[in-house]
Amino acid sequence: MLTVLAACPGRAAHRPDGPASAEPPVRITFAATNDLHGWVQPRESVLPDGTVLRAGGLSLLSGYLAILRAQNPGGVVVVDTGDLFQGTLVANLSEGEVVIAAYNELGYDAAAIGNHEFDYGPVGPRSAAVGADDDPLGALAECARKARFPLLARNVRLGDGTPPTFLRPSIIIERHGIKIGLLGLLTPATPEVTNPVNVMRLRFGELVEEATAGAEELRAQGAELVVALVHAGGRCEELSDPHSLTSCDLRGEIFELLLKLPSGLFDAVFAGHTHAGIGHFVNAMPVVESGAFGRQFGTIELAVDPTTRRPIPAQTRIRAAIPICERTIDETGDCNAKDWRPGMTTRPSTFEGAPVVQDQQLDSLIAPYFERVDLKHRQKLSVTMPSALAREYRSESPLGNALADALRESEGADVSLLNSGGLRADLHPGELTYGTLYEVFPFDNSIATLHLTGREIVELLEALLSGTHGVPQTSGLRFVVERCPGKATITEIRLADGRPLDNEATYRLVTSDFLALGGDGVGEVLDRVPSERKHYGHERDLGMRDALAEWFLHRGGTLEGRVDGRMKLLDAPADACPKR
Repeated sequence: MLTVLAACPGRAAHRPDGPASAEPPVRITFAATNDLHGWVQPRESVLPDGTVLRAGGLSLLSGYLAILRAQNPGGVVVVDTGDLFQGTLVANLSEGEVVIAAYNELGYDAAAIGNHEFDYGPVGPRSAAVGADDDPLGALAECARKARFPLLARNVRLGDGTPPTFLRPSIIIERHGIKIGLLGLLTPATPEVTNPVNVMRLRFGELVEEATAGAEELRAQGAELVVALVHAGGRCEELSDPHSLTSCDLRGEIFELLLKLPSGLFDAVFAGHTHAGIGHFVNAMPVVESGAFGRQFGTIELAVDPTTRRPIPAQTRIRAAIPICERTIDETGDCNAKDWRPGMTTRPSTFEGAPVVQDQQLDSLIAPYFERVDLKHRQKLSVTMPSALAREYRSESPLGNALADALRESEGADVSLLNSGGLRADLHPGELTYGTLYEVFPFDNSIATLHLTGREIVELLEALLSGTHGVPQTSGLRFVVERCPGKATITEIRLADGRPLDNEATYRLVTSDFLALGGDGVGEVLDRVPSERKHYGHERDLGMRDALAEWFLHRGGTLEGRVDGRMKLLDAPADACPKR
């Protein structure tokens, strides 16, 4: 049995039931990552005493995997649950190649694909398949060709019902003589959370049906253990008691799925997509999700009875959100610099009683990728941030306001609109570089221009605010919203200068092509807008990020933002909300 170290606290769990055999159980250790988003490198922070904390990164993860493999030779399975690529300059400019190269070196056994695996579109600089000869799946297919492990997705099919040739629904591998089936699934909401153009020819099956059929097929093919890799997730605030779901939001997609399945259908489940933590038993199935950006990983260890070839529930062990650290803060057990306080101490990280050794060979493998992008990453954009600009997914934010204002001003538009899910990092005080701007805007969106009436702008905002994809970040408007569950109503709206928004007048609104094409669930609203009033910007030389970089470079000065009340979110009176 593995032990838990204070430096990297895990969450152990047990279920009743004992072994059916007198022979010792066979241990199978699953290690999983999720939502790497291209972060093959660690994030570095310097403490006031000069100590450098490095959090995450695949060469450090390699050190943790080496310890697991040394403790259970031939019994470790390494998997990922999707969103491998999109998110960093080094990953995006290589169209995911650096991630594939690193995962090959780490010995991954399989990876489910996530919604952002479709973001690159065709091979080459164009990220949306807008040309007649563009293959919308070209970049993803090329990654699959280079991978020495399969990319899995059972519920993704072409219009004729066949799967894309580069994807597999599932595989069966073997560890210690046990046959293990790995099934891949991803959220059916994928068309709403990637560029819709790139997935318009695909169909995404419902999770319950696909999970049930996939598990049954793997059992019929001889799998003795069946494990689901699902790019759909949820959120739990507490990981201390894996048997208590009281801190979990059971509306999360992974919970809705598992609670509808036959009890114990899967022997282990790994989730993703929501960048959160889960380490619980749900409907007699152990489930793990571990943050994002390569800073954490999780494990599920199964003890398999050698006679029945089934897991012994009392010996199933869950550990979620294990921090990946070069040095660990003793008092917190992780390497999050935000948690450090004067007087706290750090030391080299250990895991399972052994020192974590960074993988120098892996560092050497990925170093050339960084050399190719280093000059671009360090390019200064002539703009400084006097104070930090933080993002916020569920409300108006300093970063969202600053960037929405910059987009509107640079385009000379009446209104600008950014989706909160498209802003992926905060900006810290200091000089803005292309690399830091890239971390904020990793998606290769173009600037779309929509000519909308005031009434259509209200409908668009209400659709965004009624959904589950965060609140829009806006410029050029001031408005009040009353919200019922699943329904938002704008009760007051004006232009930034105080003039009322005219329902019949037409305004020029700039946003990303992702939103203009119907992302984040606004397709029904924008489909009603005549095509001559929608321009997606795909013919422009520069996408949104690079256009803003050029504008910052020539404008100079400072980039500032604050929450100024341009958007007021109120709960509607209870009697105004429909009964559910």
